[in-house]
Amino acid sequence: MTLTWKDAAATVLTTLAVLVYAAAHQSSNRWAAGVVLLLGIGACSLGTAGEEMGRHSSTRALAALGALSLVFGLWALVTASLTALALLVVCTVVLWAGSTLRHAWHPTHRPLAD
Repeated sequence: MTLTWKDAAATVLTTLAVLVYAAAHQSSNRWAAGVVLLLGIGACSLGTAGEEMGRHSSTRALAALGALSLVFGLWALVTASLTALALLVVCTVVLWAGSTLRHAWHPTHRPLAD
């Protein structure tokens, strides 16, 4: 796999999530949790592991982290907790970084021409 426009779009969405978190210190955490959760879902929907990475341990680790981020997002929505919001943002950034690095370091294998 190589870096594509999807990686760039995920970078923009992740950056927006961090900026929303920074803005949340001045107002309600609940709206920020909803926005960060939606931005994270959008960024994750752009990701793809590809066939060669489908059963790789990094895919399973990122999937587990994605499930954990959903828990943090729901916790932040229900309680308006700044701690839960911070954990959601950290998970979102780590998911983005892990996915982007994996795409950059694992080039797609193409068959050689005969």
